[in-house]
Amino acid sequence: MRVPTLGTDPSRIPAACRALLAHRRFQMLSIAVIVVNGAVLGAMTFPRAERVAGGFLHWVDYVCLVFFSLEVAAGIVSFGRRPWRYFRDGWNVFDFVIVVASFLPGIRENVTILRMLRLARIVRIFRSMPSLRLILVSAGKALPKSAGVFALTGLVMYLWAMIGWIAFNKSDPAHFGTVGKALLNLFQLVAFDDMGNVIRASMANNMWTLPYYVVFILFGAFILVNLMIGVVLASMEEAQKLDDEDGQVSADTALLLERIDKLQSTVDKLADDQERARQYTPFR
Repeated sequence: MRVPTLGTDPSRIPAACRALLAHRRFQMLSIAVIVVNGAVLGAMTFPRAERVAGGFLHWVDYVCLVFFSLEVAAGIVSFGRRPWRYFRDGWNVFDFVIVVASFLPGIRENVTILRMLRLARIVRIFRSMPSLRLILVSAGKALPKSAGVFALTGLVMYLWAMIGWIAFNKSDPAHFGTVGKALLNLFQLVAFDDMGNVIRASMANNMWTLPYYVVFILFGAFILVNLMIGVVLASMEEAQKLDDEDGQVSADTALLLERIDKLQSTVDKLADDQERARQYTPFR
């Protein structure tokens, strides 16, 4: 995509800003600046790096802040005569708050808050990389749908823990002495945390714990986990569909704004011509 030249027509500035922000190279540059900013923040945590190159690191951090500020300014200008539309997007509001807060005097003197703001800039990479943004949106959509799977998992684990306590509390009190110990034991199996040692330790006290564990692993660690994966995949598909629709709407909106800007420019030009025509007195 070629960024249009501004020329002398100020109405083309919003279109140029929109083209610049949508340009692939500019988006890659934005990602690179975010990565550099994150690396600088990490380097600042090392005392030696702070002593040796502290001035340079703070200079790079300031340059990153200037870049983010110009990016926000370009985003606001891209909406032309309707700059308030910029704040209809939650990510735009987040960017604006982070950038503006970084310049406030009271915050710049507070080291803790300033570091948190610098860290928050790294979160902007979710916006710059659609794949990461898709995963984040999918996770948010999967949480409500996962409530049923979580409830089923908790119910199955509690019932199976009670069965284990009834059957093995005397022969293996270390793992089944209480329902809490039994639940912790089953949670280790679901998380595949040292599963082999847990099963061997229980089998040393009672051989019947083997089929008990096998049945739970087959149901809990495979069926329930696959149910959760299915919910996440369905949410990702839904998020992808919504993202495609939002992309189409954004493209249509950008085209509409560009046409409105051109129409406004034409109207202004006609108004100027009409004003000049009124002031013109023909020779008689």
